[in-house]
Amino acid sequence: MVTVFVNARLVGFEDPRETYTVVVEGGKITTITPTSRAQEVPPAASNVYDLHGQLYLAPSLIDAHTHFTSWTLSTRRLDLYHCKSSNEVLELVKPYVEEQAKEEGLPFIVAHKMRVGEWEEGDSISRSSLDFTNKPLVILFAGLHSLCANSEALRRLGYEPEGRDGILLEGDCFKTFEKLNDISEDILDRWVDEAASKAAAMGVTQIVDLEWAFNARIWRRRYEKGTRSLRVSVGMYQEHLDEAIEAGHRTGDAVDGTEGLVTIGPHKIITDGSLGSRTAFCCDHYPSEPTNFGRMEVPVSTLKDLAEKATRNGLRLAVHAIGDAANRLTLETLAKISPPPLPGSSIEHAQLLTLSDIPLFTQLNLIASVQPCHLIDDRELAAKFWPGRTERAYAFASLVEAGVELKMGSDAPVAPIDPWDAIAVAVSRTARGEENSGLSWHPEQCISNEVAWKSSTWNGKVGIEVGEQADLVILASDPLKANANELRAMDVKATMLGGRVTHLKL
Repeated sequence: MVTVFVNARLVGFEDPRETYTVVVEGGKITTITPTSRAQEVPPAASNVYDLHGQLYLAPSLIDAHTHFTSWTLSTRRLDLYHCKSSNEVLELVKPYVEEQAKEEGLPFIVAHKMRVGEWEEGDSISRSSLDFTNKPLVILFAGLHSLCANSEALRRLGYEPEGRDGILLEGDCFKTFEKLNDISEDILDRWVDEAASKAAAMGVTQIVDLEWAFNARIWRRRYEKGTRSLRVSVGMYQEHLDEAIEAGHRTGDAVDGTEGLVTIGPHKIITDGSLGSRTAFCCDHYPSEPTNFGRMEVPVSTLKDLAEKATRNGLRLAVHAIGDAANRLTLETLAKISPPPLPGSSIEHAQLLTLSDIPLFTQLNLIASVQPCHLIDDRELAAKFWPGRTERAYAFASLVEAGVELKMGSDAPVAPIDPWDAIAVAVSRTARGEENSGLSWHPEQCISNEVAWKSSTWNGKVGIEVGEQADLVILASDPLKANANELRAMDVKATMLGGRVTHLKL
C-alpha cells in the first residue's frame, strides 16, 4: 500500500515555511520532497492526505514506562487521588463497594491512588477501617508500592488477617498484582484493546510494558485477537528471567507470531521503594524517623548477579532507583559488572540524585527513563520527606547538561498515559492550569522543547527520515514552538503505525 502526504509541514525541518510531499510504501518512508520539487502523486497511491500547508507531520510517540494491564484496569477503578483524610476515603469507598459488588467476574474490589503522605499526622487507614464489608477490598496507595487490604482480601491473597494492619509493602505488594488483575482474559483483552486505541489517539505507537507478568505470552495472545495499534516492548522481572533465557529471548527479538509488533524488552530490577511510602532508599533519614532511610530491596551482590546474568544473555537492564542512595549504589554496581550494561539500558525514575553521581550515567551509557508528571504529584511530598534536597529531585536539566539521554514515560497507572502532559511538565515544571501562574517548581531544571520532544518520540529524533518505519503523527501545531498550555491542548489529527492508520480525525 502506498500512502502520500502532500503539502505537509515537517517538525524539525530547517525551513518552517516549506511544505513537503512524503511517500510511505511497504510500511516505510520512501521519499521526502519539497513541494516545489515534488513530482505528481504516484498512480499507485491508495491514500492521499492533503495537509494544506497547515498540519505537521512528525515521528510518533513512545511511552517508555507503563504497566499497561494495570493502567487499563485503573481507568475502571475508584480514584482516591484528591482525598485528604481517611474519612474522605471511606465516604467514597463505601458506596463504591456496594456498586462493585454487583459486578460479576471481579476477584477483588480495588480502589487506587490513595496519598496518605499528605494527610494530617496520625491519620491512617488499616485493615479494621476496611472491614465494614465482607467483600475482598483492596486500596492501592499512589505509587503502587504499597496497599491496604481488609480481612477477606488478605485471606484471598494468602495472609492470615489476625495480627496484621492490612498494609503490604514493596515485594509483598507487587506479588498481589497478578491476583488483583485476574479477571476473564476475554474481558481484560477487550479492555486492553480499547486502552491501546486511546493511546493511539494521543499519537502513541510504542510502549514499554513493565507489567509484573511474563508479558511475551500475554501480548502474543492479544495480537492474535486483533490488538495491533501499538508496538510493545515487553519487560520481565527476576521471576521470569530463567524462562526468558531458556527460551533464548534477547532484547529486541520479535515475539513469534506478532509480525514484529511485540518484542522482548529489558530485565526490570527494583532496588528501592517509593517516596510516598517513605521506602525510597536515601542518604538522609526521613524527617521524624531517625532510623528510616528507606529500603534497599535487593542486596548489592544480588543486583550485581542479576545484572550480569541478564547482560550476558543479551538483555538490556531497566533498574528502578528512586532515592539518592539507591541511585548511587545502582550506578556503582553497574560500573562493576562484566560485561557492561548493553546500550539502551536505563535507570528507571532517577528521582533524587546526588549531582556528583550523574557522570556515571554517561560513563555507562545509561538512559535516564523519567516520568515528568510524577514531579507534579510529588512536589509537596518531596518538600516534606526530602527537605533541603528538592533542587536535585527530578533533575532533568542537570542530566541533560551532563550528556545523559532521557526517555520519557508515565509509569501508568501511577500517572495516566498522556505524553503531551509529560512534555508540558518537562518544559515548564507546572501542573495543568498553572502555566501562567509563576508556580514553576525548580524552574532551573526545565528542559527545552526540543530535548523533551526527542525524549518522547519513538526514534529519539526531532523529525522523520527516509528509510525509517512509518510510525507517524499528524499534528495541528508545531510541538517545538508550543508553550506548556498549547502542548497539553495538542490536537492529534492522525496516527500511523508502520504505514497503517491507527487513529484518524482529519
